[in-house]
Amino acid sequence: MTLLHRSLVAIAISASLAGCYTDVDATVPMPENPEPMQPLPAEKISLEIGDSIIDAMKESVVITTLEGEEKRVNVETFKGIEYATQTRFAHSITKELEENVNATAFGDACMQVRSTIQDQSEDCLNLNIWRPAGADAGENLPVYVFIHGGDFEYGSGSEVLVHGDTVVAQGSDDSKPFIYISLNYRLGQLGTQWVKGTNVDGNYGLGDQKRALEWVHDNIASFGGDIDNVTVIGQGSGAMSVGLLQQDDNISGNYFQRAIMQSNPYGFEYPSYDVAKDRSQEFTAETSIDEIMASQKTALNGLEQLKNWLLSSLSLSVSVPVPLVPDIEIGPKSDNTPMSTLMPFAPYIQCEKTSLLGSCSESAKSPMQTELTVPSVLGNNASEANSFGMLFSVTFLIPTIIELITDEEPALVENVEPKALAMNLVEWLDDAENQAKVERELSQMDTNDLATNAGLSLTAYSAVTQLFWGLDTFIDIDDAALDCLSEEDTLGILSCVVAATSIELTGHDEVKTALNLTDFYPNSEAALGGATANMAQFKTMLNDTLFNGPARHMAANSTEAATLYRFDKKPSFSMWNYNTAQDEETGQYGELSILDLFKTIGCISGACNGSELPFMFNKAVRFDGSEIHPNTGEKALMNEMSRLWFSEELFTNYQYSDSADNVLVIEAEGFSDTTTYDWDYVTNPGVDPKLRQGRLTGLEEQGLMPWQWYLN
Repeated sequence: MTLLHRSLVAIAISASLAGCYTDVDATVPMPENPEPMQPLPAEKISLEIGDSIIDAMKESVVITTLEGEEKRVNVETFKGIEYATQTRFAHSITKELEENVNATAFGDACMQVRSTIQDQSEDCLNLNIWRPAGADAGENLPVYVFIHGGDFEYGSGSEVLVHGDTVVAQGSDDSKPFIYISLNYRLGQLGTQWVKGTNVDGNYGLGDQKRALEWVHDNIASFGGDIDNVTVIGQGSGAMSVGLLQQDDNISGNYFQRAIMQSNPYGFEYPSYDVAKDRSQEFTAETSIDEIMASQKTALNGLEQLKNWLLSSLSLSVSVPVPLVPDIEIGPKSDNTPMSTLMPFAPYIQCEKTSLLGSCSESAKSPMQTELTVPSVLGNNASEANSFGMLFSVTFLIPTIIELITDEEPALVENVEPKALAMNLVEWLDDAENQAKVERELSQMDTNDLATNAGLSLTAYSAVTQLFWGLDTFIDIDDAALDCLSEEDTLGILSCVVAATSIELTGHDEVKTALNLTDFYPNSEAALGGATANMAQFKTMLNDTLFNGPARHMAANSTEAATLYRFDKKPSFSMWNYNTAQDEETGQYGELSILDLFKTIGCISGACNGSELPFMFNKAVRFDGSEIHPNTGEKALMNEMSRLWFSEELFTNYQYSDSADNVLVIEAEGFSDTTTYDWDYVTNPGVDPKLRQGRLTGLEEQGLMPWQWYLN
């Protein structure tokens, strides 16, 4: 009997006994639904930690044992400890523990364009520690360090969802004690700023994470932790961070010895040094914080992201008939694909050697081009493409806009080539009145309307698929077309050149090959469900090439042991609240957020990005801390998964083998009997003969995986 089955049986027995009658009348009426056990009030405590006296909190946590009983367990919490000092647009410096530390309340969250429970400030480099009550130095407890997600744009280590109180209490009660740490790091413009030079970078947020791990290495033994048994965990962009941290020999293996990466899109193309330079706002330490945050807010507007992506998709290099004048790139600079524009504050790839003209001639490798450097757990949720930050614009926003344009100006979007569709969409979106139309349309639709409308016509599907990975061309222009370069803005130049020259913007051969496979072949919208099928195929392609295929490749080609998992459980609740935007007039949060609205919709149909977090932490809350109501089976799964995730068994009992293709599948039935062998063949059978041994296997055999072309 699995742990989950025992939990379900215990819950069922408890419920049955509560309703039993006896032939002896009760002297005191028994309540039909006894009140849940409540934690005791928290107590302030003062502890000697190393050479410091730290004021902390002893907190009572109510847990459910695997036998279904409620129980109070005490943990000690150290909140808001400053691990580093920072100066704007400079790398942070690790800070030693002071003689007296007040760690009774969470510190400020880092600056972002979303509301947070804590105040926000630039002095935000703090961390939080949960440990079993009474733990002492020298106990050598395992240590888990969690790096939050949020597209490198939002989030904090003090969000209720990622508190470590429940999991630490469970570990203590199960006689498997450990220490859990969460942390903040700089986000957005303040966390990523291009810096000129080789072997240096402006990835300040990533640098903050390194300083936090250094602080843990220097101090956690005084809290009872083992500096040689540190596991770093990341979710979403936090998992991307862990993948990047594994590339740093000074950090990986020294400051952490194991890693867990949840929903790391290894197929993502990080911006290069040259692209980061092209996008740089050239802010300085003297730039006002209001100006910086206003720029960040503009960059994160869903429609603005979509415009930038479309312009970057039209990768156009022009050779002008003027001696000694170098080729001109029109539009935003892009790498092999334009996808990094959809996550504008992702870290960029460091330059190791520059040319005489200042461009990068030799870059560091992307995570996909390296190996795992410590034993790792990695995997994804079933429907990542439905809600992962960089994909919402393409998978939900474009269909809505195309439908709106079709009603008003069908010639702009019907039966057009990718080049024309991109230009038409950009020009249409450049009109403020049209942007307002989109926002009005969205605000008037409910989630069912939007979910129903999330389809792509035959021509739009082909175009959007090619645009996602980018078009490419190089042209010569004549003297007449030179006048185009006098246009005032990028869009004007691009429109003029495209109109004045006879060019054919072509997509990548790999994308064309994929679209010729039966599984991804465009369906006519005239056929029943054709547009919906096109969208489903597009999402499947993104899941296969950005998430599942790359994760499987990393696990199969690593000299370090790896566990590969798949979270297939579709929760009965949504993780997202879409009333998170700021009112322009009042400054209050609670307005419709287009980005979060589409993420909410994306989570209706399956396990989307972040769906595993309530199960991992055994927390019945959403990302924003609002309450959810899991059903009985979900509660039992939470009880079990949260114990497995912080255990040695996760690393030792499910190690991936390329020949067996064994994947830990997480769903309602539990873990012990759900390792799926020949996972790709069993779970992802293709329709096309080339994909019938499994889509991931077939796509790799056809040379269509990221490491075989755009990340090669």
